[in-house]
Amino acid sequence: MGLRNFSLTTKFTLSIILILLVFCVIFSFLLYYHLKQKVIEDANEKTKIILTQIDALGSYVKEELRPAIFKLLEETGQKDRFIIKGMSTTHVRHSVMNRFNNKFSSYTYKRVSTEPINPNHKADGVYLKLIHFFRNNNGKELWSGILKVDNEEILIMAKPVIVENGCLVCLGKIKDAPQALLEMYPRSRDFQWKVGDIMGVEAVSAPIASTLVEIKGIAVSTFLFGATSLILLFIALQGIFWNFVVKPLKNLSSLFKGIVEGTEPLNQKIEVKTKDEIGELIFSFNQMAIHLYEAQEATKKYAETLQTIFEGITDPLALVNSNCSVEMTNQAYRNWIKEHRAAVFNAPCNLEKLDADTFCPIYFLKKVIENKTPLSEFWEGEDGKHYFMHFYPIFDEKNEVVKVVHYVKDITERRKIEEQMRITEKLAAIGQLSAGLAHEINNPLGGIKLCFNNLTSTEMDEETRKIHIEVINNGLNKIQEIIKQLLDFAKQTELFISPADINNLIENVLKLTDYLISKHQIQVVKKLKTNLPKIMVDQNKIEQVFLNIILNAIQAMKGNEKILIIETDIKNQNFIISFTDTGPGIPDDILPKIFDPFFTTKPVGQGTGLGLSVSKSIIEQHNGKIWVKTSSKGTTFTVELPIQP
Repeated sequence: MGLRNFSLTTKFTLSIILILLVFCVIFSFLLYYHLKQKVIEDANEKTKIILTQIDALGSYVKEELRPAIFKLLEETGQKDRFIIKGMSTTHVRHSVMNRFNNKFSSYTYKRVSTEPINPNHKADGVYLKLIHFFRNNNGKELWSGILKVDNEEILIMAKPVIVENGCLVCLGKIKDAPQALLEMYPRSRDFQWKVGDIMGVEAVSAPIASTLVEIKGIAVSTFLFGATSLILLFIALQGIFWNFVVKPLKNLSSLFKGIVEGTEPLNQKIEVKTKDEIGELIFSFNQMAIHLYEAQEATKKYAETLQTIFEGITDPLALVNSNCSVEMTNQAYRNWIKEHRAAVFNAPCNLEKLDADTFCPIYFLKKVIENKTPLSEFWEGEDGKHYFMHFYPIFDEKNEVVKVVHYVKDITERRKIEEQMRITEKLAAIGQLSAGLAHEINNPLGGIKLCFNNLTSTEMDEETRKIHIEVINNGLNKIQEIIKQLLDFAKQTELFISPADINNLIENVLKLTDYLISKHQIQVVKKLKTNLPKIMVDQNKIEQVFLNIILNAIQAMKGNEKILIIETDIKNQNFIISFTDTGPGIPDDILPKIFDPFFTTKPVGQGTGLGLSVSKSIIEQHNGKIWVKTSSKGTTFTVELPIQP
């Protein structure tokens, strides 16, 4: 169970206890450290005084007492005698310290060497290490510190014992040493000391373990006393904190919980008894409760309004999960489910086992989930009806599609009307082409009639007869081709997608309008990009779009300079086909209406007002776009078609 799951009171209590504990530990440690340093400083000072006093005594013996005794012995003829009690500085020092220890037994004096005259003064253990320290740190006059000897902490202050010239009498060659000294401490070889050598150490030590234990006891007592005092203080503060802070907050929290669980009303007020921060908090809660209550009521009304609007939408609308299960629907969608319409989701599905070649709502749903983009599609269901379906993805925090809004519209009747509109517009376009078609048919028909009259009324040789018959056949073939093009253009067809060359479609339309273009003396500039890939379109319907645009351009151009520029290109996997004329442009008040059905500026009998409306519908069926740019220098209609619809 983590700390975050505890209550605020528990967290506060644990935090304060931890802070007090850490404070007491740090304070006790600092107290112990301070007392320890003080004890060490005092011990160092005392050992330094003792060591200085002993050193002064040794200097007195060495510099005054010993020379005087040597002189006296020499004067009395006792040159070989050695009075150790007055001539050995080491002996004098130890004797004085033994008397000192009778009253202050805690201090220990040592003067030892690696090669002493007295074997009892042989250095070992800690003192041997000190001798090596001074030898390795030549020039160091004093060392002090705490060492552990026999598992007991001892403070030691030491100084090196350096060989001087006067020391070599006893610590030099055997022949120079007093006979009495050799009798007391026999030896078989000479000492090898030289002046300046460090032959030993002089040290005063004092055990401080017991003192440190006392200091630790003081620190522990201080810790326990401080911790107890602080805990009692904390309990008092905790009671005050509980009464003034925790208790009001608990009451407020309990009320919050009741509101969330529905056992307490939202629009209630808590009595404000104080003017402190808790009182301000309760006052703010009251204000927030009123605001939330008003917002809740407004949200309810808003939700009821949205539900009414949602249910009132006459077209089916639903929220669909990624497994095709319907989460929320309006009445129209539910009616379609009951009618088993092909365009709505009736049962859960498995997107992984979906046939990739089967177009259905499930296929479109999978496409939206994979591409993470909205999708709008015209679709003919198995029930023979036409639908226009929209799918809008809803994303989670990981940008994954979790739900899809499904909106569908039955456009069967609209399709029928649009088809009738296309037929009407085709007939209107045929009417505009009739003069040219009559001219195209009359020319070969006149030649046929002339040749036929010659054949029936004039004598001619076989070669001339064959020439006349060939002229008649060519004329009839031309008439047949013109009529075939007219019938192909006029016939009513469903949307039939097949690969086509976009440039060839433009050339076919230009053949139909060749007479009108020549009659109005229009110069056609073709900028058709070569090596274009095939495009999947309904060729007949796309030709109808191009014909409508070209006829509008022919009728728009008046004046001397009449140029029609037709361009094809590919951009971003889309075909771009543009038709630019040099007419006067489309007025601003008319421009927004040009794609409206039955809107026309032509005289009565010269237009139906369906051409651009039908063209826009055909292009949108192919998932394309059509737009216009106009100015006083001319107008450009641009058609954008995807290579794959």
